[in-house]
Amino acid sequence: MTSRFSLYFIVCGLIILSLIGCGETLPEASPVSPTVQATFSPATESLPVPSSTATTTPLPLGILLAPPNADSALVDDLRLLASAQAEETGIRFQIRETLSEKDFQLDDVLWVVALPPFQNLTDLTSIAPETKFLAVGFSDLEAASNLSVIMPESANLDQQGFMAGYIAAIITPDWRVGVISLAENAAGTAAREGFIAGATYFCGLCSPKYPPFFKYPLFVELASDANSSQWQSAANILLNKGVETIYLVPGAGDEALIQYLAQADVKLIGGMDDIPEIIRAQWVVSLRFDLMQSVQEYWPAFMEGVNGTSIKAPLIFEDPNENLFSPGRQRMAEKMLEEILAGYIETQ
Repeated sequence: MTSRFSLYFIVCGLIILSLIGCGETLPEASPVSPTVQATFSPATESLPVPSSTATTTPLPLGILLAPPNADSALVDDLRLLASAQAEETGIRFQIRETLSEKDFQLDDVLWVVALPPFQNLTDLTSIAPETKFLAVGFSDLEAASNLSVIMPESANLDQQGFMAGYIAAIITPDWRVGVISLAENAAGTAAREGFIAGATYFCGLCSPKYPPFFKYPLFVELASDANSSQWQSAANILLNKGVETIYLVPGAGDEALIQYLAQADVKLIGGMDDIPEIIRAQWVVSLRFDLMQSVQEYWPAFMEGVNGTSIKAPLIFEDPNENLFSPGRQRMAEKMLEEILAGYIETQ
């Protein structure tokens, strides 16, 4: 019995001790601050951005000076050439109707291509000595240190007249040819004398074999202010003497005269560039001066700074009528023109 109580007390004591051990408070852990590893990036200095106050300098400028009443076809051709040049060289290009001294103060004008009837171009060349000028079609200008001139037809009407006389003689039986010209006009006189020289170059004495017997070639001339009636009266002098082919000097006559001659079955030669349909059957050929060809040939030298040059525009054939001016005779005339342009034949 005693041993059973002893065992009881021993078990109870063990239970009490185990309960005391479970209730013991564990030491509280101290909070641990996380370790932060510092990283560094290169320092970047912020610089103040300056505000832009400077103005951009305009590009240099090339100008086509085309006043009102300038040749529109020539203006179009020159615009294409000049604008392409400006684009290629990286400059600006403008078409102006007029220019003044102030324009050269505002812009760096590298070159100017000018067309008539602009006035006082020589004043501009003096104002802007560093600018290159090219005058196309002016008859009253001389080349200067910064000015080149491509001369118009009035400077070469002796050539036109010579070729008109030569062509008239080779297409007309018995060489019955004549010219209607301008009186008291140097260009008109040069054209008339050239016509006579060209005709006689081919036919010599030009004596007809059949009546009427006159010494061809013949000519009539009037002042530029003559009226239609006066021009027709002058033309009748030639018609009454059997003239069959007539050269009209540029500026002579009027549209009424041209139609009058065409209705009289006269073959016509001149410098027209737009032949009316009503006279086309009687129009032999147009003898014109190609200003644009001269510009194109001279342009590279002009861009390179070559200046002070005078150029005569070459004569060309346009709108030949093969019914009146056969291909074979055209080749004869073209050969003659080559010799004239080469300087082998005097035209007066």
